[in-house]
Amino acid sequence: MDKFKNFSDLARHKKEGEDYSVVVREVADSTVAIVAPHGGKIESNTAEMAQAIAAGNYNLYLFKGVLPEGNFRELHITSTHFDEPRCLELVAKSDVTLTIHGCHVDEPVVYLSALDKKLESSLCAAFNKAGIKALTGGHPYKTGASPKNICNKNQRQQGVQIEFSRGIRNNPVLRDKCVQVVRESLKSPAY
Repeated sequence: MDKFKNFSDLARHKKEGEDYSVVVREVADSTVAIVAPHGGKIESNTAEMAQAIAAGNYNLYLFKGVLPEGNFRELHITSTHFDEPRCLELVAKSDVTLTIHGCHVDEPVVYLSALDKKLESSLCAAFNKAGIKALTGGHPYKTGASPKNICNKNQRQQGVQIEFSRGIRNNPVLRDKCVQVVRESLKSPAY
């Protein structure tokens, strides 16, 4: 259970620049937003993966925990309640939104959940083709299918939440491979 119910609740108790940082980078003519709402020390390597996916091509939002310890406990806001204003503004201008998350699973696996079923399916197939186990169902990480999820607050009101296991996030080779799979999927003519 999260300590804070939403961002305004968190902001009353935590200080930007001291407890957390926010990065927003807009790319002219990009209609894609890559978001890591639990970056830094909240869910390790998610901000780095989001940055690598966005590169210089896509809009980027990072919320990064920078506390010495206890970042997940102190700063995690579940994605259906994540309402940091700069994130909402960036996502609202986008047609396609991917949120990058980390889950506490040691096996190298990717869990997808979404209202953008076409992109979810495309990503799942691409991960599996690349030899990375990916699932769209039969797992507990399903909040990407909620209209309240930050990934679904874009122009089309449908996005994709990607949960990367520790087995991927802590393995540089698999991490880079996943980044490439996502980047190639976003190049598809439909996106």
